[in-house]
Amino acid sequence: MSDEIRLSAASAPEADWDAISRYVAGESDAVESAAVSEWLTAHPEDAALAAIVKARADRVATRSAVSVDTERALAAVRRRIADSPTLTVARGGAAQPAVAKSAAATRRWRGPMFAAAAAVTAMVGIAQWRGGNTASEQVYATQVGQRDSVKLPDGSTVVLAPGSRLTVSSGYNDGNRDVTLEGAAFFEVKHDGAHPFVVHSRGAEIRDIGTAFSVKTDVNGRVAVAVTHGIVAVRDTTAGSAAPVELRAGDRGVLQSGTVAVARGTVTDEDMAWTRGQLAYRDAPLAEVQADLRRWYGIELQVVDAALAQRTLTASFRGDSAAQVVQVIALALGADVVQRGDTILLQPQGPGSTPNP
Repeated sequence: MSDEIRLSAASAPEADWDAISRYVAGESDAVESAAVSEWLTAHPEDAALAAIVKARADRVATRSAVSVDTERALAAVRRRIADSPTLTVARGGAAQPAVAKSAAATRRWRGPMFAAAAAVTAMVGIAQWRGGNTASEQVYATQVGQRDSVKLPDGSTVVLAPGSRLTVSSGYNDGNRDVTLEGAAFFEVKHDGAHPFVVHSRGAEIRDIGTAFSVKTDVNGRVAVAVTHGIVAVRDTTAGSAAPVELRAGDRGVLQSGTVAVARGTVTDEDMAWTRGQLAYRDAPLAEVQADLRRWYGIELQVVDAALAQRTLTASFRGDSAAQVVQVIALALGADVVQRGDTILLQPQGPGSTPNP
């Protein structure tokens, strides 16, 4: 179907802590960096928390090779703030509400600042446990609906999609820059001609030649590579001496059954929308959609009708509920939704179907 259907939940004017975390970690692009800087200028309390985490992380980084996961540190800080009671000062028997940017507000934020320092200290311990032993591999994993960003020792960055797992090889950055991916991730690689960066995923080998690219696996075993900058070489490691296929900026390559199918110049900004919390599809195969729904919502979507399974989806979602997403997909495909236990089935519309209310 050619018509695009968009559903987006209205967003409240609150901090985007994923963006703030990337900003603190030095992983934001120019546009995001400018937007976060403007937000922090207008919201000094958020700026104070971000500054505390950054200062402690920088202090640790100057003492050792440990890198602090700022996203997790900030999340820990926010949890502690949410769980901490707000101090209310009573004068003359009546409680006096705190006034923004007043002395009372400053006292109210002093507790969270101490919590921030404690949270970062705890995160340093985790970082040391995850990254201090260079003799063993490191594993980063995300839960359903959870994204994470990872800064590797060589300065390369990875945005890990929900329900994904990244294994960093032992001795990384010591003549070996290999990682293994299950799920989806976006890589922005610091190029080093003497030590190539290599991603292994389901029999595919994606070798960086100085670039930024995403890798996604789907339920049919395909590995899709979309290049936004630079060049990568994709090779099927199960095919013995198969020659690598070169992909340049704007190219997409899909490896399946030993063959790399290439579409030149088809990659757009929508292909990377998931790194910003949005799922965007343009004539996407349902196998890709099924894999994303499993990772983002924990939904097991099945399409048993062969003709329906060949249809593609054009739609976008940001902040929508699982029920909304499924109903929009069904509407876009001209299908009925049937729920059987924990499984959602899509089937052709007709008198024999029993659509979910």
